[in-house]
Amino acid sequence: MSEDNLLQELDQAFVSPDKYFKDQKLAPYTEGSRLLMVQIRNENDSPIFFVYAFIYLHILLAKNRKEAIRLAWDQDTFRERVMEWSEKLAEEDRDVACLLVAKTLNEANKAKVNVIPSGVPQPPGNG
Repeated sequence: MSEDNLLQELDQAFVSPDKYFKDQKLAPYTEGSRLLMVQIRNENDSPIFFVYAFIYLHILLAKNRKEAIRLAWDQDTFRERVMEWSEKLAEEDRDVACLLVAKTLNEANKAKVNVIPSGVPQPPGNG
């Protein structure tokens, strides 16, 4: 991939259009929303629960940021809300949700930078 193509892809990721799921706007995926996902995530979550939780959280962040933050520290209530919300969804919605979350996370990963060692020796404690 040429440098111009890479820069174009990165620019698209940073200025990607608003995302929607079933006509509900999602807040942008940011370091803050990632932090909230870490707060609510459980290692026993199924992949589809993660997808629905991700979308539900980002819809809630777009509607009521303070409520989303408060809810992230009440895992039981958050899980109940995700379950109530997801009960209205169909199998086709699950497929769309999975693609949307995968695309969002892929865009975010394109923006990451890998650190390349300089080859210059580092003082002790900085390596």
